[in-house]
Amino acid sequence: MKINNKIGWFVLFAVLAIISCTKNDLRLTQFDLPEDKAYVRFVFLSPNTPAVVIKVNDVKVNGSTTSGSAGLFPSITTAADYSATVPNGNLKLSLVNSGTANDSVVLLTNTLNLTASKFFTVTLADTGIDRTVFALEDEVSFADSGFFRIRMINAMPKSPAVNLIRIDSTSALVVVRDTIARNIAYKAGSGFITTSVSPAAGYTTLRFRVVNANGLQIGGSITPLAVATASKRSFSFFARGFATGTGALLPGITTFVYNK
Repeated sequence: MKINNKIGWFVLFAVLAIISCTKNDLRLTQFDLPEDKAYVRFVFLSPNTPAVVIKVNDVKVNGSTTSGSAGLFPSITTAADYSATVPNGNLKLSLVNSGTANDSVVLLTNTLNLTASKFFTVTLADTGIDRTVFALEDEVSFADSGFFRIRMINAMPKSPAVNLIRIDSTSALVVVRDTIARNIAYKAGSGFITTSVSPAAGYTTLRFRVVNANGLQIGGSITPLAVATASKRSFSFFARGFATGTGALLPGITTFVYNK
């Protein structure tokens, strides 16, 4: 009887092990995610564009409105927060009808050519009649401890390609520069680059800089997040505005947006 019991337990564990290996569910949390949806973060960097209502297939996505010139939805930057979206839905951005829950003037319509079960950043760029959206897939895997993964996205229309430079330094005279991504064209991204979250050995300060093809710096230098926050995670940041713009069109760099 004891032998039979042992055999029975062995068979049970073997069956459970096989079942657990037969399917790799799509999961970023302890909950299963619907496999018929695409997962989107909307990043709106269209100069002079007011707050907008986001609709996909005429269903409102955002809670109220999202800034068209410096907006993020979902709006959390410190967690991998995405909106479940119909993969090939019709995107509509419109102005809200003041005092109602209805939208009025449509600013942009576009088809979201996304893939179910995958994660994307959808960026709104340019301004006026030239407004456009483009989607880049987010790679949602972890870096090793002590490293993080960053992606540079170029949302600067009518501007040269940009380069991403890592700078380790101890002073203005003791500096080492490493161009870690080159020639990132408008509406393109560098892909996620794995790099140390701490300064290189012998240096005290780490920052990143974005320059155009002519070597002109865009915006200020970017200091990474605290080591405890950044280690093993993935982030995106964006070049925005116009290379020769002024005022609201001035070129700049966003803060880090958490992807994983």
